[in-house]
Amino acid sequence: MAFNPKHVVNSILERSFREARTDMTPMKLQKMLFYTHGWHLAINGEPAITEPFEAWRYGPVVHSIYDDLKEFKGSPISRYISETDQFSGEEVKYIVNRDYTDLYNSIDIAWEKYIGISAESLSTMTHAPASPWDVTRKKNQEIIPNNLIQEYFVELATR
Repeated sequence: MAFNPKHVVNSILERSFREARTDMTPMKLQKMLFYTHGWHLAINGEPAITEPFEAWRYGPVVHSIYDDLKEFKGSPISRYISETDQFSGEEVKYIVNRDYTDLYNSIDIAWEKYIGISAESLSTMTHAPASPWDVTRKKNQEIIPNNLIQEYFVELATR
């Protein structure tokens, strides 16, 4: 099952706030979302989020998440992404239900592997030769196909 990327981002932020991480900038969060998505594709064979990653200059980016967090620029994120509830009209933050263990397992894998790495280094890692971002940029395409992401992370898993 694929989720709204805002809800997955809020789930990552929930852990970040709980563990008092002070380095979760928009760039780092985009990379953590990418790695969560990649491991989810590799392990579960399906995307973690419903929106595509675009091949931007500094790596894979989900455009809607960029728009929601651009006010923070390079500073740490201090709030969840909120949405207007269609029934009440109130601003609410959605977090993926913990019963979706496949998603939380993917978040855990990405967290354990990458949380201690700086945003800049994570960005550099996404630019590696033959990475999904690299292949997509070389083809002058904007959208990084999920099959490229999945193949790349399946290969990472076998190393």
